[in-house]
Amino acid sequence: MLRAMFLQTTFAGIATGGLDIWSTPSPRPGGSIRVLVSTDRGTEMPQVLDPNSFAFAGKRWRGRPSTAVLPSGREGVIATLDLDAYLYGVVPLEASPGWPATALQAQAIVARTFAQQKRTLSRPYDVLVSESDQRYGGVAAEAPATNAAVDATRGQTLTYGGGAASVFYASCCGGHTADAAEIWGHNALPYLRGVADPHCVLAPDYRWQRRIALDRFAAILGSRMPGDVTGFTIGPTDSAGRPRSIDVLGRAGRSTLTAIEFRTLVGADIVRSTWIRAIGIDTTQAVPQVVIEGSGRGHGVGFCQWGARFMSVDGTPARDILAFYFPGTVVAGA
Repeated sequence: MLRAMFLQTTFAGIATGGLDIWSTPSPRPGGSIRVLVSTDRGTEMPQVLDPNSFAFAGKRWRGRPSTAVLPSGREGVIATLDLDAYLYGVVPLEASPGWPATALQAQAIVARTFAQQKRTLSRPYDVLVSESDQRYGGVAAEAPATNAAVDATRGQTLTYGGGAASVFYASCCGGHTADAAEIWGHNALPYLRGVADPHCVLAPDYRWQRRIALDRFAAILGSRMPGDVTGFTIGPTDSAGRPRSIDVLGRAGRSTLTAIEFRTLVGADIVRSTWIRAIGIDTTQAVPQVVIEGSGRGHGVGFCQWGARFMSVDGTPARDILAFYFPGTVVAGA
């Protein structure tokens, strides 16, 4: 702990011990990003370790610490750091460090592009540390192979038509990436339309089956499904085959849920993706169970991480992997 490194400053009459307290967005150096590492600092203050890192909540974080009052009324802790230093703690959590180099390089380019599109002046931070944005684990998460992938692609991002591309990625597409316009109602960007993907067929969640007790399922639906659940109907599908809706049938009628609502209610650990292929009730068990079968893991839009892994095994360069998942885009900044 190097207390001497704190410049004793005051903000709005409050002594901060050298921490920046942002109640309004502040300008940032080029190439930096602000990461909300905690939504509630409680009684703990970040401790500067050296000019490029600090300790908080039992972890070491790269960058410069600051605090800000969040809409919840609690004081959050923010790390401001170089974008690539941030990626050091992202890529190993989003892709295994043991994967081939070109898969890790492709992941680094996608993660860098995603992070840049999240930068904003509308709040005092840009990204969260959870998968709501990209998982970030600080210094402890870093690995030599993923650091090397970040370094090898320094400054490289995906562009389209001369401007920044909007990118998304998921663990496994299940054999066909999803069309962002059909899944989320986004503008029909050409490079976010679904593409057939034969590469992820050996991925762990390429095909999956999960079970949940029928009484637990009924409790989750609550008032959305009056009466006993008796069955299911899969609604119309999009161009890739993903259902747009699921009808839950009951003695008192039916409840129609979008596939996204269904997955959110039941939980992503059970419903791995919205690509639900079959759903029914198994009454042969002592406790009746809802059985759900599907393809892929995650939303399925854009970059398929497991597909990229197998393309890399086959010797495909990072640029070609990205061109496959985002047709028409260009890697800029090389």
